[in-house]
Amino acid sequence: MSSQRVDSPSNHGPIVSIVTWFLLAATVLAVVARVTTKIAISKRLTSDDFLIFLALAFSIGQAVAVSLQTSNGLGQHEAALSAFQMDNFYKFDYASNLLFILNLCFAKLSVLQLLRLVTPVKLHLRLVLGAGAFVILWSIASELASAFQCKTPNTWKVIGNQCFDRAAFWNAYGAFNLITEAALLILPLVILWKLQTQAKKKAVIYSCFASRIVVFSAIIVQLVYANRARGTADVTFDTWPTVLSAQIVQSLSIITACIPCLKPFLESLGTGMIRVDLRPRTKGQYGYDSHDLSNLSSKSNGKKEKSALSSNLSHHKHFRHLPDVSTVISANHDVHEMDSDSQKSSARIIKYTRTWEVT
Repeated sequence: MSSQRVDSPSNHGPIVSIVTWFLLAATVLAVVARVTTKIAISKRLTSDDFLIFLALAFSIGQAVAVSLQTSNGLGQHEAALSAFQMDNFYKFDYASNLLFILNLCFAKLSVLQLLRLVTPVKLHLRLVLGAGAFVILWSIASELASAFQCKTPNTWKVIGNQCFDRAAFWNAYGAFNLITEAALLILPLVILWKLQTQAKKKAVIYSCFASRIVVFSAIIVQLVYANRARGTADVTFDTWPTVLSAQIVQSLSIITACIPCLKPFLESLGTGMIRVDLRPRTKGQYGYDSHDLSNLSSKSNGKKEKSALSSNLSHHKHFRHLPDVSTVISANHDVHEMDSDSQKSSARIIKYTRTWEVT
């Protein structure tokens, strides 16, 4: 086999390509699982899903750019490359960096949008919107800085051109990347903190969002490798670990963004925990139904449910009350299934008798 296709001490490009495509396949599967689950449960997709689609699209483009980068010398020593290969190397490096920033931006926004949709608390909404605004503004600034890293018109051309300190820029981007990831770990905890439910159930919900700790860790690894290669004279060879760690970061960012939406699938297997049912709510929102975050913030009782059911029916224009005919309406809510095991099945059924005629 050609040395270009086999990993060796003087050529690590093949391992970068293999891992890149493997991670992309895992990312696509995660998004497909998310979409399949959402459609199976709620029969519809929501805004956070479309944001993750954009992140996936940029991830695919970035994977292609990195693959082309390895074909043009990534993982090999510069001395073994032609001027044409070096030129292409920097072009694809330029493209992959732009797509990397967009990928992370939309993956983070997808998580924040999910949090926005499941919480009715104004303070929480402000915190989520504030974090989203920060992510958008910082991503725009980073994208522009990366796009104009060197003097026009050949902004991709690092050698023989006037460029700002790219290493310092990526350190700054990585630092703010860590800050936004920390926010994505803290915000779900803040939202769940005062929910009226068992600590074990809170932990189960939070663990879905806390999975992003692996993204936080991967970013740190990426920064470590980037600084090890800082100022190197053999860019194509010494930067391959940085590029590889960037692939891990972007893939994990999308995969972990999908985990909270995979919860319904796990519970459909009979885990007995809270079911995430992303069905439409008031004003187009959706939530954790029937034990959603808005309902968890206050304890419900049978009288309130009975009153709500009566109000909904009595305001319907096409129903008229009949005193003679009896109809039993039963509501069996998942929320009661999550109470203590000591509850009996009869306690989970709300029976309310009213008579109606359709006119």
